[in-house]
Amino acid sequence: MLLDTGHEPNQILKMFAPPYWNHKNIKFPKEEIDNTISCLKEHQIVGDNYSSYFYKENYPERIWNKSYDLIMADLLKSVGIYQTSKYSYKYWAQFYMRKNLHSVHNHFNTSQKNDLSFVHFLKVTETPLFRFVNLEGEYFLPKQDEGDLICFPSWVWHEVIPNESDQERLVVAGNIVINEMFQADDIKAYLKKATSVHP
Repeated sequence: MLLDTGHEPNQILKMFAPPYWNHKNIKFPKEEIDNTISCLKEHQIVGDNYSSYFYKENYPERIWNKSYDLIMADLLKSVGIYQTSKYSYKYWAQFYMRKNLHSVHNHFNTSQKNDLSFVHFLKVTETPLFRFVNLEGEYFLPKQDEGDLICFPSWVWHEVIPNESDQERLVVAGNIVINEMFQADDIKAYLKKATSVHP
């Protein structure tokens, strides 16, 4: 799909439709977000942004552990697999200042067996920086207002383009692993209890 943005003469953006969904808009208190940013700033930049992914202790985002337990349960309920699976998840914080970015990558990992990934936009810049890409010159910018949480298959390629502003950006990113899915007989028993539509 080709889209004429109207921002610059003859500027054409190639767009595609990645598999993803917007979950909900969930905001955290500003004081907690500011404290998390302050903690991340105390560490050295990792690659092209500040990330707690490689921390061995003192994760600043741990203050939201209980919140994300509830958010992950709600997210999996929304796609109908909370009641029919056992899962685990991991999340970390990433902070971006001027010129910070995150090059094209995905979260597929054969050892970790990630199934779903998510990004929670806690503090955003005026210009959207996160986008999905398909390595053929096409990309897609999902809605990413402050508080938005999006989810997508872990193999989907994505990136964060350079922050050309003086505005700060904070996200929490993470992966969900489906450790076990109920077998057919278990699902039939569950469906009988869940709804009268199924025989």
